[in-house]
Amino acid sequence: MTLFFQLIVSGLGFGAVYALGAISLTVIFNTSNVVNFASASLSSAVALLMWLALVRLHLSVVLAWLFALVAAMVIGAVVEAAFLRRVERSSLIVQIVMTLGLLVAIEGLDGALYGFNPKTLPHVIHGPSIAIGSVFLDRNDAFILGLTLVLTLVLYLVYQRTRLGLALRAVASDRDVASLMGIQTQRMVSLSWAIGVLLAGVSAILIAPSISLTPTFMENVAVFAFAAAVLGGFGSLPGALVGGLLIGVMSNLISGYLSNNLQLTFVFLMILLVLYIRPNGLFGKRVMSRQ
Repeated sequence: MTLFFQLIVSGLGFGAVYALGAISLTVIFNTSNVVNFASASLSSAVALLMWLALVRLHLSVVLAWLFALVAAMVIGAVVEAAFLRRVERSSLIVQIVMTLGLLVAIEGLDGALYGFNPKTLPHVIHGPSIAIGSVFLDRNDAFILGLTLVLTLVLYLVYQRTRLGLALRAVASDRDVASLMGIQTQRMVSLSWAIGVLLAGVSAILIAPSISLTPTFMENVAVFAFAAAVLGGFGSLPGALVGGLLIGVMSNLISGYLSNNLQLTFVFLMILLVLYIRPNGLFGKRVMSRQ
């Protein structure tokens, strides 16, 4: 049983990263009605900017974080304004092709700028693991999990308790009606993209020390993040959090007891089973088109 509980605890760190990616997709989808398949390349770009700030610009860790996060929000807003705004009323297939095109283009541009050789980023937290009975929680994983919970709570409170959140929810519900109410809907959409890319960038920076940092290193993570969003119920912030943690734990159990190569297979089998029982995901938010 010790191995079982150790695998569960060890999976929480990756699960929190998947949850951040899923929340990023959810924030963008709720206001723009676009599934951001370019998330992997956008988050990788932010992590590479963090590396640039640390290694080439010789900034401190704190300043490098600030540089990367501000850059993430600018990138998100620019991508929305320059590319997605032109296709927001287009068919779903056009939006998918646009985001997939951005995925390939940004990865290629990052490769040209930084090369494809693996790079590294430092862990945020160092020190011995935290003992929980007979199992151990890595201190960096504990930080990632805590940060994810805090960010999710802050976002939830912003959405539910502030005028900004009310405006974002109004745009998510019906953009045309929100516009008639005097809400600057396009600004809200740009803000959601800025926040979404910010969250995706944070997930990339947090996981980069555990895997090789390259222009394509977030592709597998993005697949699990998308799966987490679907599992939790696309459009639900709590669902994205729970879905990410569940997938992190399940994939770690599969890796520990079976094989790394079977992680994706079993995770998607689990999602198919859940969606067969609850077609709208665990939190049951109905996905509706606003086009």
